[in-house]
Amino acid sequence: MEFIDGQQQLIETFEPAFNTTLIVLSVFIAITSSFTAFGVTERIEKAEIKTLKIVWIIFGAVSMGLGLWAMHFIGSLALSLPIPVSYNTGLTLISMLPAILVSSVVLWLMMQKKFDFMRLLICGVLMGLGISTMHFIGTMAMELNAQIYYVKDLFIAAVIIAVSLATIALYLQFHAMERSEPHVVGLRQVKSAMVMGFAVAGMYYLIMQATIFVPTEHGGLHRQGIDTHTLGYIVSTVIFLILLLAIITPLTLRYRQMSIELKLQEVSLSIAATSFQTHEAIMIMNADKEIIRVNNAFTDITGFAEDEVLGKKPGFLGSGKHNDLFFEEIWKQVEAQDKWHGEIWNRRKNGEVFPEWETVSAVKDKSGSISHYVSVFSDITIYKNSERKIEQLAFYDPLTNLPNRRLLNERLTHELAVAKRYKRVGALLFLDLDQFKLINDSLGHSVGDGILVESARRLTGIIRKSDTAARLGGDEFVVLVSAEDRSTKELMSQAQSVAEKILGEINKPFYEDKQELFISPSIGISLYTGIDESLDMILKQADTAMYQAKEKGRNMFMFYQESMQKAADERLTMEKNLRKAIKNKELMVYYQPQLAQNGEIVGAEALLRWAHPEKGIIAAAEIIPVAEETGLIINISLWILQQACQQLIIMDEKGIILPAMAINISPKQFHQSDFVDEISRVVKIAGVENNRIVLEIPERIFLKNIDEAVEKINRLKQCGFKLSIDDFGTGYSSLTYLKKLPFDQIKIDQTFVLDLLHSANDAAIVKAIIMMANGLGLDLIAEGVETEEHLDYLYSYGCSHYQGFYFSKPLPADEFRDFFFKHCIAQVMP
Repeated sequence: MEFIDGQQQLIETFEPAFNTTLIVLSVFIAITSSFTAFGVTERIEKAEIKTLKIVWIIFGAVSMGLGLWAMHFIGSLALSLPIPVSYNTGLTLISMLPAILVSSVVLWLMMQKKFDFMRLLICGVLMGLGISTMHFIGTMAMELNAQIYYVKDLFIAAVIIAVSLATIALYLQFHAMERSEPHVVGLRQVKSAMVMGFAVAGMYYLIMQATIFVPTEHGGLHRQGIDTHTLGYIVSTVIFLILLLAIITPLTLRYRQMSIELKLQEVSLSIAATSFQTHEAIMIMNADKEIIRVNNAFTDITGFAEDEVLGKKPGFLGSGKHNDLFFEEIWKQVEAQDKWHGEIWNRRKNGEVFPEWETVSAVKDKSGSISHYVSVFSDITIYKNSERKIEQLAFYDPLTNLPNRRLLNERLTHELAVAKRYKRVGALLFLDLDQFKLINDSLGHSVGDGILVESARRLTGIIRKSDTAARLGGDEFVVLVSAEDRSTKELMSQAQSVAEKILGEINKPFYEDKQELFISPSIGISLYTGIDESLDMILKQADTAMYQAKEKGRNMFMFYQESMQKAADERLTMEKNLRKAIKNKELMVYYQPQLAQNGEIVGAEALLRWAHPEKGIIAAAEIIPVAEETGLIINISLWILQQACQQLIIMDEKGIILPAMAINISPKQFHQSDFVDEISRVVKIAGVENNRIVLEIPERIFLKNIDEAVEKINRLKQCGFKLSIDDFGTGYSSLTYLKKLPFDQIKIDQTFVLDLLHSANDAAIVKAIIMMANGLGLDLIAEGVETEEHLDYLYSYGCSHYQGFYFSKPLPADEFRDFFFKHCIAQVMP
């Protein structure tokens, strides 16, 4: 191959001429061969067997290679020179090989899973170079009495055009293979074939323009070869037959495949249509969750016809049993995992709420976006009812509908685990009906069953929702008090209170067959903490305590531990005596003065005392806990307030003006809904100014419900009462309620004051409280001042009001008035 400069002047050259018909024919063959090869790519892609892929690659490469070669050869035949031209048979056949080889390589590369830009560029370059090589060898096969030269610039331009157009054609074909919809002839495939055909033809004819034929000195020499007309007929016939076969084969297979796929789709649609009308409800929604179709089962289950729900969102089926968060979680899971399934409650058209098992699936389009939602659900009412019946039979007593021994064991096991993990305490009460067997045997089982049913009803009316009443069998019942974060003493008091309520309820008369019958229970109580305790152990302990109760006379309760029983007996005795004391007016109010540093009496605290006929005066510390547990504290507190107000009036009448009277407020009293109104009513009836009453409120009240505390404290402040925080520092003292609530005073608890001189911690706490109160502008009073050292210490820290034995112990009303009068005289005397 020899190149010359395009500007170079040659002495003599042959001017070539071209046959237009053959040129058009050559271009048509190039396009047809490309279309044939690209059509085979679909078969290569769909072939699952490796050997079959190779066969189709060879078939496509041969078809495309022969087509490209034919285009070149026919194009050569279209060339006319003023000298004879023939072709060397061997080189002519060899010129086919580059086109076939490069076609096979390109088709193989295109079928790889990863076909990126670099691979595409390599294929384009290979195709362009293969065509160029084929043309060069084909030109060498020409036998003529002339020397062939090439214009370098045009030759290079021809190669570049071939590579570029080939790359574009392969790109179009690659994207044509990505289609998923079936069709016989693809538009992209036609476009890519035309581009490839024009790439080959354009390169060939541009190279022919770059080719210069220069006569040789031996113009008469001419080697014999195949006649051009003969070659034209042979090549055209063979190539057209081959290309026709190559076109028909993949098209026939493609048409056959499409026919099979259409039949399969028809069968699938038929199956889908049949499946759609199943016993399960199906609801199809669009991407906006609007219903676009439902089946007959949907109408049967919900009562809504299709035309009533189209365009609506499924929310209209809502039962009200689930909140918005429940449905948000469902849709989040569907969008994240394409599916959700679970139990849900919906509402029928007639308003009936029913349970269903539902599966919601997301349908995505080619881009991966959700296009539809499909909901499939079934009515599981029958299943739920059966499940409920099975559970009822397995876990509940058929006569009383109380949990049976099996369910009790499960709940007690759970409570033991909770108690152990969180260090809580619970109680179990074992209950047996006294003389039940006698009634059952003498009056009949129907009467006995009636008593058992009524006893169960009374038990369930007593206990809290968190507790469990169960029937073990016969006339034996168990009440399980759930484990709580309370002290053993507090839980013991609660268990005793439950036992007393049970005694009171069961002792009420039973009416069976117009007879009035009386039954009493014997109750055994066992506490549990879950530590080294088993289920059987707790039941056995309570059972043992129950038999002890029977042995001691029935109609009573006993704790398993003797020490607990002793404490319970003492508490019960205390409660009975306290009720008797209230009735006999044995309660009294004592008054302890409150003084300033200069000795002036600034107020007094009203304190409860019990004038016991045998034990003498009993302090409030022994009375208040029992009064709190039994609820007696509410009436007692109002009575104390009433007595204190009367004392203020009496002192006023005697000319002894006490500035303020401090009254202790009980937590149970504070949480009464009419607390503020009752306090205001008592003070108003007594005729005392509200600002002379200081209500001492313990800080533990604020830990339960700060909102309630804020509301009531503000109301008390609006009424004019003065407010003091009692026992400050003993609970979870917080600046939160000090900022929110309008208190006038902080009272330092005596537990800190008593050890003030000997405990650095107590001294630091007291000092911190005083500094905080002064910073907040609150009055201070310290109780428990028993020595002059206490007084000096507190004064040096900044505390100015005191209360304690150093000044006076609590005094009865008349003694307090005498103390006040004498103290006032002493203050004014020099």
